[in-house]
Amino acid sequence: MSALDTSSTGLQAFLSPRMVQSTVSPVMRQQTSALEPTLARICSYHLGFTDERGDPSSAEGKLTRSALMMMAADGVGLRPEDMRCQAAAMELLHNSTLIHDDIIDGDELRRGRPAAWKVFGASLAILAGDAMQALGLQMVVDDPGPGRAEISSAFAKALGLVLSGQARELTVRLGPDTGIAEYDRIVEEKTSALLECALVTPALRAGTPEHVLAALRSAGRHLGLAFQIFNDVEDIWGDPTVTGKPVRSDILRRNPSFPVLAALSADTPASERLRRLWHADGTTAAHLQQMADLVEESGGRHTAERLSRNHLDSALEHLGQAELSRAASTELTALFDRIVHRS
Repeated sequence: MSALDTSSTGLQAFLSPRMVQSTVSPVMRQQTSALEPTLARICSYHLGFTDERGDPSSAEGKLTRSALMMMAADGVGLRPEDMRCQAAAMELLHNSTLIHDDIIDGDELRRGRPAAWKVFGASLAILAGDAMQALGLQMVVDDPGPGRAEISSAFAKALGLVLSGQARELTVRLGPDTGIAEYDRIVEEKTSALLECALVTPALRAGTPEHVLAALRSAGRHLGLAFQIFNDVEDIWGDPTVTGKPVRSDILRRNPSFPVLAALSADTPASERLRRLWHADGTTAAHLQQMADLVEESGGRHTAERLSRNHLDSALEHLGQAELSRAASTELTALFDRIVHRS
């Protein structure tokens, strides 16, 4: 029996993936439909509500950040549905970064179908991403509930960190000497920031003490690192039907993900061969396979999987210090594991 099956029946029933979707998705649909028609169509497509012709579709994301927020809400004594506006806003901000990421990285697939920029063009897709950012922030600012100023500030700060991380990723040259520390900083900004915000928002609404906020922030930071490092592993050795993206896209772009950085830092013959291939121009499947094999031979995969696990353990340790209800802690523990391992 899974951890989810042992938790509170009421909370589990409300926070099943289908229930989270039925609570948050209608808000997202309503809000995005009020955008300028072309932008509304692109946002609706990217969010999985429609296909490229505008017909109804069922390709929505997992709404992970919404689930985190609603479970944390229950943990601090709020009703999860009371956070539907903030949860929908969080998903809009997250999805805006995905639209921009796909353009920056040149990724042609998102959730197993053509990315928005491939369907509508990069220029309009950029504007659609910007529109979702503006809309998400406006929704938070307009909500009249307790802690509005603090929550609005948290959302704005999180978005600013994401943009900083995206810029740093494009301008900082990661390498075997300084790459690991810079990698962590980029992930903490680009990935962890929104996860932290999702966990902290209900606590801000409930007016919890600072030590609870600090514990939730730390849980989100380590969760982001655990997720991104394991995601890097999946990029090289994962199943495209699970990830929704072509395998080894990071290696193809010579994007130094964590397993590669760990491998390049190793003082082994395999890491030296990897370094030579990394700086070569080869893009064939055989060339990429050889680099992937050398990353594994150099210990990059093992190091990444071990560190991802360590960060997940740290995330759960901080979660346990947040003084949430037992049922919510149980649910969040299971969700943390699913986030990292895509299970």
